[in-house]
Amino acid sequence: MDPTPGIDLDNLRRSAAEQAALRRVATLVARGAARTEIFQALVTEVGMLIPATDAALVRLHSDETVTMIGRWNEFTGYQSIGLRHPFGSGTLARVIWDTRRPSRIRSYANSSGPLAEMIRGWGWRSSVGAPVVVNAQVWGLTAVGSTNGQIHPPGTEEQLAAFTELLASAIANAQSREELEQLAAEQAALRRVAELAAHDAPPEEVLEKVAAEASGLVGVAFTTLLRFEPDGATEIVAIHDPPEGFAVGMRAPAGGDGAIQRVRRTGRPARVHRLTEMSGAWAALAARQGVLSSAAAPILAEDRLWGVLVAAGRGALPPQIEEKLSRFAELAGTAIASSQARADVQALADEQAALLRVAEQVALGGASDTVFAAVAAEARQLLNGRPMTLVRFEEDDSLTVISRSGGPAAPGTRIAYRTATMPDRVRRTARTVRVDDYRVEPDAALARHYGLAASVAAPIAVESRVWGMLTATSPVGPLAHGVEERLQRFANLVGTAVSNATSRAQLIASRARVLTTADETRRRLQRDVHDGAQQRLVQTIITLKLTRQSLSQGDVPAGIEGVDEALNHAQRAAAELRELVRGILPAALSRGGLRGGVESLLTDMALPVEATIDVPRVAVEAETTAYFVIAEALTNVVKHARADRAWVRAGLSAGELHIEVGDDGVGGAQAAGGSGLTGLFDRVEALGGQLRLSSPAGQGTTISATVPVGEPSPR
Repeated sequence: MDPTPGIDLDNLRRSAAEQAALRRVATLVARGAARTEIFQALVTEVGMLIPATDAALVRLHSDETVTMIGRWNEFTGYQSIGLRHPFGSGTLARVIWDTRRPSRIRSYANSSGPLAEMIRGWGWRSSVGAPVVVNAQVWGLTAVGSTNGQIHPPGTEEQLAAFTELLASAIANAQSREELEQLAAEQAALRRVAELAAHDAPPEEVLEKVAAEASGLVGVAFTTLLRFEPDGATEIVAIHDPPEGFAVGMRAPAGGDGAIQRVRRTGRPARVHRLTEMSGAWAALAARQGVLSSAAAPILAEDRLWGVLVAAGRGALPPQIEEKLSRFAELAGTAIASSQARADVQALADEQAALLRVAEQVALGGASDTVFAAVAAEARQLLNGRPMTLVRFEEDDSLTVISRSGGPAAPGTRIAYRTATMPDRVRRTARTVRVDDYRVEPDAALARHYGLAASVAAPIAVESRVWGMLTATSPVGPLAHGVEERLQRFANLVGTAVSNATSRAQLIASRARVLTTADETRRRLQRDVHDGAQQRLVQTIITLKLTRQSLSQGDVPAGIEGVDEALNHAQRAAAELRELVRGILPAALSRGGLRGGVESLLTDMALPVEATIDVPRVAVEAETTAYFVIAEALTNVVKHARADRAWVRAGLSAGELHIEVGDDGVGGAQAAGGSGLTGLFDRVEALGGQLRLSSPAGQGTTISATVPVGEPSPR
């Protein structure tokens, strides 16, 4: 039977074939077939349906590159390709990306780039393509090509568009399923990390888990966690599947313009598409290993930027990777903060226990060597086994090692140091000093000799001067930040121990001087009485006996002469006794207080003395001490000062007796010079007072004393 007039059977057959092809692809989409199966079916149906020798499916990327997913050829059938090339110019990828509309290329003769070269290699002379639009974004394109020079008929674009709509639906459905699966996987990964952190796992274990889970979830070459140092440098603390050249513990200086540096500057996630265009140590190292792109998210611990979580890839990174990294970075920050809080509490408890053990030895007056050894040992144990050395500064620019625990120099070692070195800076500033790299220090050679790479030193202060320092050293790299404060607390205990030992030694020496002075005073009194007044009294007795004998014999003139001689001896004995008593405690002091005592003292002075004494009666101990300070000071003026004049001032203020004795002599007096001032220091300090000596050469001498007065004693 003849065909129905007016009906184009060829169009009906093409339409039926097209509908059948679309139905077959739609069936695959409806039953949720795998992407690869849908891609192969679609490209094959397009190639067989549309008059062409070739058909292809292409994925377009935001960095203006394409991935050739698959190609169908009438001779070879369907083949997966997977090659990636830039758009180039004069290609369907370039045109459709720019216009978002179906397009055709009539000739590839003037096209350029690797993509155009590949297409010409297939023998394509012309092509037609239609965009695959998913969620309002150009996902890719389908294309048919001609190798025989025939021009594709009109309507080819519309035929391709029908297939791309199906493909877009399939991709959107698949993406929805994948997003749900990824969300579930992400939640599971986050839950595993959270559970690990909740069970108080060590920080390094949690960080390693974060890196591993994030790497598996976002599908990149590798992930790493970096910690920011105060100076901007970064250190790898965890890494998953690292390429050659990367390892935990590696550090890089601050600087550059990669994703890591952008996070540090802004505190926000960042992405870099081409590492080869970035500067910085990490970017350069990654680029050498074939890593092309990276993304980073900040890790916050206790509201401060602790570090960064970085994902690196050898191609374009997945979209929204920053958001995924941020969720893992947030967990890492929580784990770090929690772990740090626990570690801080434990460290504080350990530190207090160690300090208490040392403080008990200090309080019990333990031997200095024992205290020093305990400090070094406790500090070393507390600071993770870092070697400790305790040194004393000498009068010259040198130090002596007095104790160590693992330190490089033996006790007794004396080391001279130069200006601007660590010991010099500690001694001058009285503050902790850190050296992170001895190679750039003035004493680099000495550090190499002792095998030192870095150190931290805390000053030991004794009576407002830097007595020495406690040093923690490292043979491999910088010490952790925060060591300074902990080290200083141990150094303070050393200072207390040294101060206590010094005070005990001074007290013992003072007591010895007091006893020696008392013994010497008794011997001097005995000698003075024996050689002076006692001899006079003996002579008086002998003379009186002779006088009695003369009178009994009637020799009156001889008797009168004897009486005169005896009287003379008795008077001289009385005068010498008065002088002795005056040296012990003058009667004028007892009767008239400090004013009377000083006035009697000045009676026989060999130079003019201006005295201003405005002091009421106070306790005997205070008056006596003040009197002897003035007496000894004036005695030194007469004997040593070569002065023309002197002055004495005394007054009462705020419960203290203030005394000053000065002269205009040659100066240069010293307390240890045998001038009797040492005894005055002991006497004044015994009452809780203070004695000060100022005696610049050529500018006279001034002795100042303050003595607590207490309550007046009954007289």
